[in-house]
Amino acid sequence: MSTLNKLNHYALRKIVKPMYLVAIGGSAGFLKPLLTFFDHTPNDMVSYVILRHIGRNVRSELEQILQAHCLLTVVDATPNMRIENNKVYVLPPGYYMTIKDGRLHLHDRMGPQNCAIDVFMESLAEEYKNDAIGIILSGTGANGTKGIQSIKQEGGKVFVQEPSSCEYDAMPQNAIRTGCVDAVLLPQKMPRIIAKHVLKVS
Repeated sequence: MSTLNKLNHYALRKIVKPMYLVAIGGSAGFLKPLLTFFDHTPNDMVSYVILRHIGRNVRSELEQILQAHCLLTVVDATPNMRIENNKVYVLPPGYYMTIKDGRLHLHDRMGPQNCAIDVFMESLAEEYKNDAIGIILSGTGANGTKGIQSIKQEGGKVFVQEPSSCEYDAMPQNAIRTGCVDAVLLPQKMPRIIAKHVLKVS
């Protein structure tokens, strides 16, 4: 491939809608396995959305922390932002987020209940169908269980952190109980499984 063709190929890859989008949800004890996951993630596979079950007024520096462990570009999601290949999008506190026609949409989260993981994963399942991938890491409660069920119903893949490796195992355990989980893994093992799925290798 000529240098010009390589540049055109790179530019196109950056702007087209990713073939696969991975939604990663968690809450308490979420940061350590998330960083471990990205320590083992390649820089040219898919894009990711990080969904944290945290309070509305919690200040977070996750974008900066994650960038030090990630080969991809990490950005805070903003309204109507177009999803691109090889990026990591972080849901800001106080919002729900959905995806439609390749763009992220933020919605003010009202009231004390937080189901941001479910809301996005349900939207992802509708948008990406069997190319959606959902991951549940350490956390409390059951946020994400409805979301992974939606992903599975559309033929997507669901992976969950091995509960014994979690600081808080309620979210992974509740996810496993749905019967919709394709594999229960340590965070460092997940990127390789995702790569095999994306590349269609056994």
